[in-house]
Order: sequence, then structure tokens, then C-alpha cells
Amino acid sequence: MNRREFVGTALAGTATMLASRAVAATAFAVGPAQVLALSDGHFDMPVTMFLGTPHGLRAQLGDPVQIAANTYAYRANDRTFLFDAGAGTSDFITQAFPTVSKLPDDLNAAGIAPGDVTDIVITHMHPDHIGGLAVGNIPAFPNARIHIAAAEWDFWNAQGFAGSGPEAMRPMIAAVQETSNAVESNVVLHNGSADLGDGVSVMPAPGHTPGHTAIVLDGGREQFIVVGDLTVHEDVHFANPSYGWALDVDGELAVASRRSLLDMISTDGLIMGAAHVSRPGLGRVERDGDGYRFLPL
Repeated sequence: MNRREFVGTALAGTATMLASRAVAATAFAVGPAQVLALSDGHFDMPVTMFLGTPHGLRAQLGDPVQIAANTYAYRANDRTFLFDAGAGTSDFITQAFPTVSKLPDDLNAAGIAPGDVTDIVITHMHPDHIGGLAVGNIPAFPNARIHIAAAEWDFWNAQGFAGSGPEAMRPMIAAVQETSNAVESNVVLHNGSADLGDGVSVMPAPGHTPGHTAIVLDGGREQFIVVGDLTVHEDVHFANPSYGWALDVDGELAVASRRSLLDMISTDGLIMGAAHVSRPGLGRVERDGDGYRFLPL
């Protein structure tokens, strides 16, 4: 997979540096633009969710495993982008995961009002990434276009899926469809590979979900990629990219996408933003034997 096919520019090297660290957000430059790393809190997940991991690694991780919940905002010209929207406050989220839903506070502290957001780019439609799109049945970001891969939208909103999907997934499917119904009029579908303007593009990274995408921000000399759930913990999926995650819809394809993108990120020297790597989820990737190493920025 060649990044240049998706962002249309040659990159000699990446020299992005952290500019400042505020209480609520980490601000850094991608070319002339500012990106904010924001936190939605964290999840406590059973260690058994990491499929194929040996006992020693599970003991190292602990049980439950604390998993960060990061998202990112980007200002360009007259547009304010949000890359994923946090978990929100649905009953499904608040009852199961009381340690998330902090994103609105971070946005407020960063000076971004809900009405300021013009574009929300979704990596995939698990509730922790789209739940924040709505409060009840009302869009939380009333002026935002919501960019989602058509394959992702069609998968989660298939008629009857909430009743016919795997039983353990049905509450999650219902939560996704409830959010979808609330924001459908603001949704703009793409085919998984698209230029959204102002330096933002998406590229396919399927497996975790059918329409899972990565988001690439081209700052000219600097490049930044948001990888969604390509990796779920810095101590697992970099050194051991073949280990699974229980929520992957297609485990083999998820591994193939993980290896392909991590190879691209390490080869091209991109800055990576990960939803579930310890806050703020920013770093570089380098090869390490048969796997990779995450180097926090």
C-alpha cells in the first residue's frame, strides 16, 4: 500500500513536533495547520479480548486492561474537522463504560463549540467512535457533514440486523442504528478512498469492520494518519501484529490491514494518531524484527 497514491504528494521526511501541551488537549502542527489531540476518557476491557495473546503478556497487561479513547480535531481555512466523535451518553455506553464520554469537556476547553464543527470523519461505526454524534435523537454537531464509508454504513444499518446479528452484539447494533437514525440527514457517504478537501483524505483499512478507514492529513512537508482501531494497545498490536481483537469482524483481514498500514507508516515516517494507544495516542512507528515498535511523540 502506497500512501502517495492516496494523498498525491511526495514526502521526503516528517518533522512534526509537539507545539504545546494544554490541560485539555495536545496541540501540534501538521504543516501550517493545527491539530488537537483530545481525550474521551478510557475503557476497562477484559484481557481475554486480546485473542491469541500468551499468558505472560496477559499478566503484563493486567485484567482489566485500561484502553485509552483518543480523538483529534483539525482546523483548516473555514472548516473545523473532528476525526471520530467519541462515545457519547447513550444508555449502552454509560451503563457499560462510565469512564468515557469526556470529549465534550475537552472540546469546550479547546474553544471548539459543537456548532463550530463543519466536518466529522468517521473511521468506523462502533459506538465509542460515533456515539457522540447525537444526544438522544438530536445531532450533537448540527452544522457538521459526517463522512462515513458506504460499506460501513450499509453493514451496520442493514434491515433486520439488530435482531439477526450475533446475540452478544445486538445491544451494540441497536445503539449504532439509533445514532444512525439521529444523524442520517447529515451523513455523506464515500467509497473508502476519497479526498475530502483541505488536506484530508481517507483510505481503506478493512477487517476490524467492513468499512474501517484510516484518515490522512497532508500538511505538505508533514503527514499525519489517524488509524482508528487498527491497533488497540501499544503493548500488543505493534510487536505482535498478528494477535487478534475480539471485536474484529474479519480477523484475518484486520491483521492484513494492520501489517500493511504499519509498514506504510514506518516506511514513510508518518506521525500516527491511534484511538486506543495511551493518551494522546501520538507517535511514530519503526520496524522491530517481525513486528513494529511504537515510539510516543
